Amino acid sequence: KWNDKEHDNEIIDDVAYLQASSSKNQLTGTNPKAVTYNNVDGVNDYSTVKNHTFLYEKPGYYFVMYGAQVGSPSGNGQGEVHMWTRENGKDDPSSNSIQTVGRRSLSVLIFNSLIKAPVGREITLMISAYPSNKCSSLGLVAQEFKHEPLVPSIIRSEIQLSDIDHPVHNLVLTSSKTQLGSSNSKAITYEQDQFTGIGIPTARSDGSVKFNESGIYFVLFIGEGGSAADTRASGEIYLGPQLNGKDIPNSNVIHSVRSGSERVLTSQTIVKVEANDKLQIAFSTTNEDLGLIATAPKHEPFVLSLILTVFELGTKENPVPYAQLSSSHSQWGCITPKKVELNSNDGSHRIKNNDGTIEIEESGTYYVMGSGQVGSSDGKGNGDVHLWIRLNGKDVADSNTVQTVDCDTTVLVCQAAIKLEAGDKLELIFSADVAKGKLGFVTSQPESKEKVPSMVFSAFKSSYTKSSKHYNKYNED
Repeated sequence: KWNDKEHDNEIIDDVAYLQASSSKNQLTGTNPKAVTYNNVDGVNDYSTVKNHTFLYEKPGYYFVMYGAQVGSPSGNGQGEVHMWTRENGKDDPSSNSIQTVGRRSLSVLIFNSLIKAPVGREITLMISAYPSNKCSSLGLVAQEFKHEPLVPSIIRSEIQLSDIDHPVHNLVLTSSKTQLGSSNSKAITYEQDQFTGIGIPTARSDGSVKFNESGIYFVLFIGEGGSAADTRASGEIYLGPQLNGKDIPNSNVIHSVRSGSERVLTSQTIVKVEANDKLQIAFSTTNEDLGLIATAPKHEPFVLSLILTVFELGTKENPVPYAQLSSSHSQWGCITPKKVELNSNDGSHRIKNNDGTIEIEESGTYYVMGSGQVGSSDGKGNGDVHLWIRLNGKDVADSNTVQTVDCDTTVLVCQAAIKLEAGDKLELIFSADVAKGKLGFVTSQPESKEKVPSMVFSAFKSSYTKSSKHYNKYNED
């Protein structure tokens, strides 16, 4: 802690964080089961009770990210895995998401939330599975590989963004309606009355978020990609953030839907905005039956079609270190691990990038996230792509994630909340287990659309300012 005398701010660096995972398979059926953890890879200010349930010890606003490795242990299972949160024994009403499991397919189901946590709050992650064949088992799958970190069945990353009295400026927007696309790009819209947030105005009816003050913001979009009920349609969804009606460079993604498969898709960026700037998420599809799908499973929470999370990184007086990096060229993998090259610096402060070797200039607790556009050179390849984090030349334990490619493309996410020292060097590492074709991270330029980068990397340090002045000026009216 130190004092910023000019503005009478106290800056808090010692934030609470949690990085937990499991090395065990967690299989289930239609009866929901709580996800458990057997490895705590990093922790500060949480108390742990039996079965690795984590209770918050420090009240505050927290960013929470779950990455679940969905599949079947034999590779033969097919069906769906559902995942949602439960708080103090009660299901969170609209927290469900669905991931289709194909034969011999592994994928990462991502779920995030921004929560206000009092002391003692407890959140449990629940899963259920609906196999298409009663004789197969589905769920979260852990795997071990030679020369790579373990692939955990679950990775849970949490980082405190502020205390409760001086909330981080944030906005969480959702939609409970299915939004289908077309070949013409259009903005995603949100429920006007179902938002939560502080210090950022609500979304407008045109699906835009209008900022009332300049700043640097982390933007994460998660959507349930699929096809309209009973259509089993196939094709691609193109999606990305726009600022003032223009695509934000190096942040667009492509997501394949095959025979109506439902899978979560993600897009993230860190963006510098000026007062009155407008942020939208725009999407288009190659088939008018595709889009972002809301569903109401029986006896389970509702599945929203999308969640948009926006929060400020630091303040104008206290900008925090951050980096938004990407790659503009395709990178093909093989069994031997390689470093992911990141040749575009889309914005940074006190983090250096040397083509994918990322050097930290300020010690602290960081959230890091790599999102790779997984696919094959001709769109017809088949196999698995793995992605993990390396720190100072050593693989970070329990950071590996896997996505199967089967003549399709989607985004593979690998994330961590991690304590870093000044001078530390981070890298993203990948490998590919190829059955057919050339696999890896693919850059593409769809017709008349913004270029899709092969990899997007976002990182930020969390530290917050205690200053009643900063909070009150947003709440005068």
